[in-house]
This record gives sequence, C-alpha cells and structure tokens, in this order.
Amino acid sequence: MLMSFISHVLSAWFAFLLPSYATWKALAHRPISEPDLERWGMYWAVVGAFVAVEYVSGWLLDWVPFYWEARTVFLLFLALPQTQGSTWVYQTYLQPFLLKNQADIDASIAAAQTNVLTFVQSRLQVFWQTFWDLATKASANANQAGTPGAASAQPAGGNPVELARSLWSSYGSSLIGAFQQAAKPATGVQPAGARPAVSPYDVGSSSSVQVNPTQNAFSAEMVNNFSPAASSANLAPSFPQPEVPAA
Repeated sequence: MLMSFISHVLSAWFAFLLPSYATWKALAHRPISEPDLERWGMYWAVVGAFVAVEYVSGWLLDWVPFYWEARTVFLLFLALPQTQGSTWVYQTYLQPFLLKNQADIDASIAAAQTNVLTFVQSRLQVFWQTFWDLATKASANANQAGTPGAASAQPAGGNPVELARSLWSSYGSSLIGAFQQAAKPATGVQPAGARPAVSPYDVGSSSSVQVNPTQNAFSAEMVNNFSPAASSANLAPSFPQPEVPAA
C-alpha cells in the first residue's frame, strides 16, 4: 500500500505534470522547436500505450511482486531527459509495430464503428417494435372495453400511439441517417485536381431549394424533406413500418 502511494506520487510528478508543462512550453514558444515537439509527441504516444495496457490488465499486474517499484522505474526511464527512454521505445518497438499493422488497425477501427452502429440500430428497432406491440394491444383492449370513461381519459391532443407513429415516420429515417453519417470515417484528404467543395444547398429563390448533385444521400434527404415543396405536399420520408399484430 505504501509503495503504491509513493509510486502514484512520483509518477504524477515526473511522468505527467512535468512532461505536460514541457509540452506546453514547446507549443507556446515561437518559433516552435520541432525537435522538442517530436520528442514529446513520441513520449505521449508511448505513455498512452502503456496506460491503456495497464488499465486493461491492472487487476492482474497488482499481484506481480515488485510491480509498483518496476512501474515507477519504467515511467522515470521514459520521462527523464537524461535517459529519454520514450524516444528509444518509440523508435525501436512502437513505430515499427504500427507501420507494419497500420492497415489492419484502420480496418479494425472502421469495423468496430460499423458494428457498434448496427447493434445500436437493431436494439432501437427491437425497442420500437416492442413499444408498438404494447401500445397496439392497449388500444385494442380499450376499444373492446367500450367504457364511457375510456374516451374521456384519452388526451385532448389525440391518440398518443398515432402521434408517436407520425413523429417516427417523419424523423426516424433522418435520425438513422445522421447516425450513419457520423459513423463514417472522415478522410479529410481531397484527391489531386479535385474541385473545391461547394455548399450542399444552392438557394435559387425563396420558393425552391436546389440540391447539389454531388452531395451525400443524407443531405439530399434532409433538403427534400424540409423544402417548401415537400412541406406543401405534406410528404413524409419512407420508413419501414413495424408489423401490427391482428387485434
């Protein structure tokens, strides 16, 4: 327990506070010193990888004899300017590993984002289907009962089931499209000779909205849904309706 406390104090001061202050100095002073930025960039890359591994396997490492002593010595070796161990670890181990597996790492990150989004969408659809079934059964039971109090107990704004259905039909596909766009990895790099990006909305007059043909499908859907022409026609975006069980 005592060694754990001493290790945390030394690590907080030498491995985090002093390097953080040195990084700020390298960024704040002009002209910027590229060697200092490169050195501290390597340091934070190595420390970030070490902390990530420690968070995952910390419950097991606590049982290793003299772990806190070895951890403190290793962090001091990385942080102290006399040793500059982080530069050696980065150039010897971390950089070759990342260069070798860069494509696989990028593909894994993209796949994880897609899988998480698909899982969330499926859970939302299951939740909506369950809510729809319960609401439909409750409405059918109320209609079969035919009691005078059932009509008076209904909210003044109308049937809540129909209201929820109308809201989801109008905005459900737009919300799912927004989640899909957020999950797509942004490259941020334009090919050589590419034309400058234009605004997806080209307002020609006050009565119509034109959509640039190169915009993505989600932007086109949002513009079409909220244009004055679509509003006047009162057209809702298509969305697969849940199965309504027979009453």
